[in-house]
Amino acid sequence: MTKRDVHTALRLPGLLLLCGCVLAAGALAQEEGETPAMLGTLKADRILILGNSITLHGVAEHIGWKLYCGMAASAPENDYVHLLAAGIAARTGRPLRIDSTRTPHFAQDGSIVPGDANVLNIAEILERRYATYSNSHLQAQLDAGPDIVVLQCGENVVRETFDAQAFKAALQTLMAGLKEHGDPQVFVLSQLLGGGGEVDEIKREVCAEAPEHRVYVALSSFGRDPSNLASAEPHYTGVITGHPGDKGMAVIAEALLAAMVARGGEG
Repeated sequence: MTKRDVHTALRLPGLLLLCGCVLAAGALAQEEGETPAMLGTLKADRILILGNSITLHGVAEHIGWKLYCGMAASAPENDYVHLLAAGIAARTGRPLRIDSTRTPHFAQDGSIVPGDANVLNIAEILERRYATYSNSHLQAQLDAGPDIVVLQCGENVVRETFDAQAFKAALQTLMAGLKEHGDPQVFVLSQLLGGGGEVDEIKREVCAEAPEHRVYVALSSFGRDPSNLASAEPHYTGVITGHPGDKGMAVIAEALLAAMVARGGEG
């Protein structure tokens, strides 16, 4: 599969999925006894996407961010989550459930407010609080038994107090939970912004522990191309512009889809 093929699949307008929309075609197909959606040999009925603000950020009027999607896409359908879902749907002929409206978050008392979304911002749960990470934070997502998981993280890990052993243990705990709940194919992105360093090396090592079910997707040069950032586009100002713009979001989606197609033996 060429990069041009991936880009074409991502851009099919009839398959763009709006943020918060629930399209449960995969679950319906299973109920009716139909064959599952497949990317080659890769089952693709249910997806779980875990990340930080690049994956999902709520409205933040004080910085000029008025959307509920990956920062800093110009519209929800232009973030990498929706582009990726559209690309998968173009290949399988089935839309994916993409729901970010019921995401777990921390309450003021520090407790977890549960949710059952399948697109989540886990910056607080994993990046900033990896030392106390527990799979109970994502129990609903694990119980859903995803076929495909995307993990995008690392940019918010505090380098000055970084505990490599604790971070690796948190990732291994998450991976063990996924294995116990269907053993999905997990696609782990390198950091998109800032230096990779030890955080990315740990992600690579954890993927190597079970290479038949984990793929490390290297995009380490992403942040070094200024055209990938929203600062190169006219939509936003201020801190938002340090996030991927529409071009960057498409690059991320293309890399993930290409990795999934390759894992499924297509193209």
